Order: sequence, then structure tokens, then C-alpha cells
Amino acid sequence: MPEDQKRTFLMVKSFALIAFSLAAIAYTYQYGRSVNQMNYRSFSVTGEGIVTTVPDIARFSASVITDGGLNVSEVQQQNTQKMNRVIEFAKNQGISEKDIKTRQYTLNPRYEYPSCVAGKTCPAPKISGYTVMQAVTIKIRDMEKSGTLLSGVVENGANSVSDISFVADDEMKARNEARETAIEQGRKQAVSIARSAGFGLGKLISIYEDTGSSETTPVAYGLGDADIAKQSTPAPFLEPGSDDQKVKMVLTYEIR
Repeated sequence: MPEDQKRTFLMVKSFALIAFSLAAIAYTYQYGRSVNQMNYRSFSVTGEGIVTTVPDIARFSASVITDGGLNVSEVQQQNTQKMNRVIEFAKNQGISEKDIKTRQYTLNPRYEYPSCVAGKTCPAPKISGYTVMQAVTIKIRDMEKSGTLLSGVVENGANSVSDISFVADDEMKARNEARETAIEQGRKQAVSIARSAGFGLGKLISIYEDTGSSETTPVAYGLGDADIAKQSTPAPFLEPGSDDQKVKMVLTYEIR
């Protein structure tokens, strides 16, 4: 290629690169302005809806823990017999099979640690026996039987009762009602703000639920390692109280 043509080609290429760079800068600037303008021309409100529900279902976990010797089958059999009595009692109280669920089953060795003599090799620990634990979750739909079931499972072999909770069977319906209330409250708040500030209320740009966390306090009830077969356990009186289904909705509107 002749020298003159090469110089011309390089100059054209340089101008093209410069033009492209300027166009990119201009596009970035305009895009930034549009984004900032969009943020500037919108506002958000938060609506809250609360629906109070009365729990109509109780749940709790009943466990049978059996400490035995080196015969694993024997320990398992003892534990199974106790748990079968617990489940049979629950069924006799009207609890459906679908409302009784095995939550955990473990078999663990127990070790005996010999004393160590200074200057000598310490003997290895030996297995002294095995412990079997089986836990079931029981759902109670007749709340009046809650106390009877809690005491009855202990009398029939369970030596640990925990994780007692009360819930509403149709909890989702209550949350939907609270959500609708929150959205309507947010919409009214947006109209009021627009009227007070003297600007027009535009279209709804975005909406999302501000989720919170709920805390459940575990409750333990039982006799530990006591000889439950020889004791009569009084039925506790339980108060399910009420729960507030609280929903917060954040609505973002365009300013006109």
C-alpha cells in the first residue's frame, strides 16, 4: 500500500475510534441521567396488614430414649415396645395416622473410659452399652385433648416431650387477607402523600413483601429418665392464645 494511502487510512481509523468513544460517553451520560431521573421521579410507601388468628392445631414431639447393654437388638426391641404404646395411645385418642410422623431415630454407643496411669499407655475406651432414641411428631386437631395427650404419652413410655407449638390450620388464608389489607393501606397512603405534596400519582412501578421472622419458643415437658411406668402424670392446662399474621408491603409509584 502506498505511503499516502496508509496515512489516510490511519487518520480515518483514528477519527472513527474517537467518534465511537464520544458516542459511548454520550450514551452513558444520557443513561445515567434517565436512571437518576427515574429514581427522582418516584416514591415508595409501606402498608401493613394484621389479621389475628386463633390456633386450632397443636403440635409436639414425643421421644422414647432407652439405655441398654451390649445387645443392640434387645435395646431396640425395648425402645420399640415403648414407642408402640405411645403411638397406640395417640390413635386411641383420635389422632389419625397421617398426623403421627417419625421425626428421628438414632442408635448410639456409650463408652466407658478407664483410668490412665502416669507413664503407661492409656487403655482404649470400651463400649459399655447402646442408647436408642426414637421421636415422633404428633399433630392434635382437637385442642381440648392437648393436655390429656401430653400427659398420656409420658404415662405410656415417652420420657421426653418438647417443641410444643400452636398454629392455625388455614394460616395462608389469614396471610392473604393481611396482604390485601397492607396493599390497600399502602395505596391510600400514596394517594394522601401525592395530594398533600401537590403532585400527580402515576402508575405502580413495583411491589414487594417485606418479610419478617417469627420466633417460636420451644417448650420441654417430661420426666427425663424417671420410671414413667410407675408414675401418674397430671394433664397440663395449655393456653394456645392467638397469633397475629402481620404482612408489610412496599409499593413504589411514579410521580407525575
